[in-house]
Amino acid sequence: RREPMQAAGLLALNIVELAGLLFFTGGLQNPFSFLFLAPVLISATALPARLTFGLGLLAVACASVLFFFHLPLPWDSDDPLVLPPIYLIGIWLSIVLAIGVTSLYSFQVTEEARKLADALAATELVLTREQHLTQLDGLAAAAAHELGTPLATIFLISRELEKTVKDPSFAADLKTLREQTQRCRDILSKITQLSSEGAPFDRMKMSELIEEVVAPHRDFGVDIKVRIAV
Repeated sequence: RREPMQAAGLLALNIVELAGLLFFTGGLQNPFSFLFLAPVLISATALPARLTFGLGLLAVACASVLFFFHLPLPWDSDDPLVLPPIYLIGIWLSIVLAIGVTSLYSFQVTEEARKLADALAATELVLTREQHLTQLDGLAAAAAHELGTPLATIFLISRELEKTVKDPSFAADLKTLREQTQRCRDILSKITQLSSEGAPFDRMKMSELIEEVVAPHRDFGVDIKVRIAV
């Protein structure tokens, strides 16, 4: 739950503390010297690669210092333990190789787990989006069905009134009302025919798209000009 730098600092402190304990207890002769692997392994599974690399270098440096500088391992004075230098070199080399190999494998496994978790999260987002789109399609179809009846009524009434009204200005208003009502009906019919494959404007030409956007404003502008002229 800590920030990467804070967690890396705590793991580095653990490495230094372990090096201090091993300094007083025989250095690499102590069988617990392999505990240098633990902080680096934890870092490889939870922290970025650069921090893990830094902790690995710190552990190797501490192990290298303990190879040359350490107090003797407490042992029976009558039967002291004397290990040959070649054995200590082997312990040092095994610690270095274990740190590198285990950290690399742990980092690869963790990275694959992270990618799998990201892919799962992306899949869940896509499924959630598809579910929302399906719900929106149903809502749009229901809205189109509910609005279809009043729009049809407005269209019929405006058409009948247009036939009976003699005043040209009112007739023009009724015509505009009828045309816009028919336009709303056409839009609702398009909504009910939308498929889940894409938006209705995915393959529309630019000229047609501009015409689709400008058409309502053009009718409105013509109506304003007629009113001003009257």
